[in-house]
Amino acid sequence: MPRPKRKRMVNRPPIMEGFKPFGIPMTELEPVILFYEELEVIRLLDYDRMTQVEAARSMLVSRPTLTRIYEKARRSIAAALVEGKAIFIEGGDYHTNEFWYRCESCFQLIIGDTVQDRCKYCNSKDIRLLTRAPARKETEQMQEKGGFCICPDCNIRIPHEEGVPCRERVCQDCGKRMMRENSYHHQLYLKKKGKKDESSSSQ
Repeated sequence: MPRPKRKRMVNRPPIMEGFKPFGIPMTELEPVILFYEELEVIRLLDYDRMTQVEAARSMLVSRPTLTRIYEKARRSIAAALVEGKAIFIEGGDYHTNEFWYRCESCFQLIIGDTVQDRCKYCNSKDIRLLTRAPARKETEQMQEKGGFCICPDCNIRIPHEEGVPCRERVCQDCGKRMMRENSYHHQLYLKKKGKKDESSSSQ
């Protein structure tokens, strides 16, 4: 029987949720997924200039495990740069000691030791939990804010599987990659699609 996989410690959340190439509409981009623990390895090794032993100790994993995470992160980033893909930073097999939220009104990142119910920057209650919820209350909040993966084209919805980014799942009807329902990227897609539809109808 294989040993259970140890979750990787992530100590700092990303200040953004992804990147996109210049000059290509978001609706035409194919994304690659960079997990939270993969970004953490890039930060520790390439930005903070830690050794692999130090970084492995920080993330509470073995050095071989850290090396595997690092190589996968580099391949994902290389694919995005060479092939002109977007990068979505989300999901993974990690844990953290803090609560991370994104305000949907001012888009600020909110970090706290306890559960938050509003943005400390603009006082909006429209905040989205980014990290896994350790308690039942936070789990219910995440389900209310979008516990489904949705196809942006035909609106097929399937229950979201924790730890598996929706972008790794494919719609069974049209073959398009799915999005987390009501996520930032889903809302952005709907806005762009709405503008495109308005432009087409006015011609």
